[in-house]
Amino acid sequence: MESAIKQIALPLSLDRQFSFENYISDRAELIRTSIKALVAGNGETQIGLWGASASGKTHLLNASADLARQSGVQLQIYDAVQLLQCDASAFDGFAHCDVLAVDNLDAIAGHSEWEACFYQVINRCRDGDYRFLFAMTHKPDELVTSLDDFRSRLQWGLMLQLPDSSEIEIREILRKRAQLNGIELTDEVISYLLTHYARNLAVQMDILRRLDGASLSQQRKVTIPLVKQALLERNCQLNSVPEAPGSGHNK
Repeated sequence: MESAIKQIALPLSLDRQFSFENYISDRAELIRTSIKALVAGNGETQIGLWGASASGKTHLLNASADLARQSGVQLQIYDAVQLLQCDASAFDGFAHCDVLAVDNLDAIAGHSEWEACFYQVINRCRDGDYRFLFAMTHKPDELVTSLDDFRSRLQWGLMLQLPDSSEIEIREILRKRAQLNGIELTDEVISYLLTHYARNLAVQMDILRRLDGASLSQQRKVTIPLVKQALLERNCQLNSVPEAPGSGHNK
């Protein structure tokens, strides 16, 4: 079973665009400084990040992994949603590293064996075996857990709330991420995207990936006509997927 856990350990750099420099927030300096100090071993030994979807949790964990790789720090990173597919006993004593990072840790709430496992993980962190960095959608005291001690131990270290991105920050994030792909987004195009599509960072990042592909394939700058064409073609592709025989419609 240990090999199954090894197989779901995420690589140390999932996306080079996920850097600390590209994390934009009104609390960015505090958050970046705190996490960098943990990775370097001269700050907090346990940091929890919590915030809504698309608030930057996974971004920061990936940035931490990339910083660790560059600094020669041994970091192991997991997604708790994937860990639930394995036996918790296989994780016991497995994390021989400098930093253990876990995304979506609140996914294990209500799973008593995994709660007991991470109760011990945090104890080992306090004993100095490694540093612990984790991310959750909810703050610990809102979790419904089987083990109260697990919930309380999540609050032993520094808890940092990641605020939702404002429209100004989303604009800056879109512009910077586009520049990393060699795309220049004008204010007019960004305004069009935020007016006609959800002002949600995850949605906008997905649109940006589609525009990147359309711009490369057509060797055109990203303009509003290209945006309309690329997203219309995408919608047509989704609508043209044939229905499987005997399947019904989910409303």
